[in-house]
Amino acid sequence: MRISQWSVTTVFLAVFLTVGAEIWTSPKKLMARPRSEIKLSCGSDNPYRSCSWTLPSSSSCSNIQPGMTGQCREVQMVIFDASENYCNITVTSVRDFDNGAWTCELEYPDRVDTAFTELIVIEEASV
Repeated sequence: MRISQWSVTTVFLAVFLTVGAEIWTSPKKLMARPRSEIKLSCGSDNPYRSCSWTLPSSSSCSNIQPGMTGQCREVQMVIFDASENYCNITVTSVRDFDNGAWTCELEYPDRVDTAFTELIVIEEASV
């Protein structure tokens, strides 16, 4: 007899704020199955000059400017959509190696602010 059970990787979540800035990510922590689609958002009350997302694999989707929408050049299956205050990415098919901290950076003329979102890729395990 085969019993299905979910295995989950333990994670660490942190959000770093620069004094005087409010940068956030949404959701802070997300669980997803392989091959599912997810949306990650990063934003600020202040308009930014450009943004970037760095994946747990160290690949990145960078130099995204407000008003831009499209396919990330370096990372397949990642689409970005940026507005004046938000930098969103959609992962069209989650993979096992997407598990971990996703880093969002918002670049301003005088600083770069950073925040993190934790993605937990869950898999069905057989016992």
